[in-house]
Amino acid sequence: MKYLECAQITELDVELQSGIDVGDYCVQGRLEIYSCKLASSEKRLASSLDKQLVQDLGAAEAEGWNQSISPASASPLGSVNEVHTRKLLINMILTLNNTFADYDFRDLKPEDFVREASMEMVMNSVNSKMSRVDDATNSEFCTRLWGALTDEMSLRECEIYSYVADLDDDALSIGKIWSVNYFFYNKRLKKLAFFACWVKSKSRSRSMEGMEDGDELDMDSDGEMEFDMEDQ
Repeated sequence: MKYLECAQITELDVELQSGIDVGDYCVQGRLEIYSCKLASSEKRLASSLDKQLVQDLGAAEAEGWNQSISPASASPLGSVNEVHTRKLLINMILTLNNTFADYDFRDLKPEDFVREASMEMVMNSVNSKMSRVDDATNSEFCTRLWGALTDEMSLRECEIYSYVADLDDDALSIGKIWSVNYFFYNKRLKKLAFFACWVKSKSRSRSMEGMEDGDELDMDSDGEMEFDMEDQ
C-alpha cells in the first residue's frame, strides 16, 4: 500500500494527530489515503494472508461453515471465494497495520468488518459525532473532510466499510470514550481512504499519569474509571 500525498488530507490528518481541544475532552484520529498497489515489503504478508484465507475457507466448507470464515452469502465483504474480496480484506488489514504500527491486525476476518448502508448515513454519523468540534473551534472540520475526500476519492463511487473494534484490546478502543472508523474504497481509482476518530477524556489522561506516580484512580462499582460526556 503506497501512502498518497494530498495537501487537504494531510492538513486534516495533522489536526487529528495533534488533537483538537474540546473543553474537557480531546478529539484525535487519523486520515490517510493509500494506493491499492502493494509495496514490495508487503507482498510476502499479503500472499501469506491470502493462502490462509483460502485454507480457512476450504476447512469451513468441509465442516459446514462452522469455522471462522463465513459462507459467501454471509461475508460483509462479499464472497471469500472471489479474489477481489480477499484483496479488499488484505488491503484493509495492511492499512490498519500501517496506521497503528504498534498493533497487528493480520488475524482479522471478513466478519470483523461491516459494509455501511449508504454514504448519507456515514456522513450524518460523523457530522453528529464531530459537531462539538465545529462548535468549539469554528474550523468547519466536517465540511473540509467531506470536500477533501470527494476531491480525492470520488466518494459517490466508493464502497464504505467499518472495522468492528475489539473493545478489550484494540487501538480504536483502549482509553477511548468513543471511536468511529471508515474505509472508503474506490475500485475504479484503486484507492483506499481510511478515516478514524476518537475522543479521550483529559481528566482520565491526567489520572493515568498520576497513576504512574503512585496515585489511585476513582473507580465506580464495576471497577471502571468514571467519566461522563454529553452527546456521546
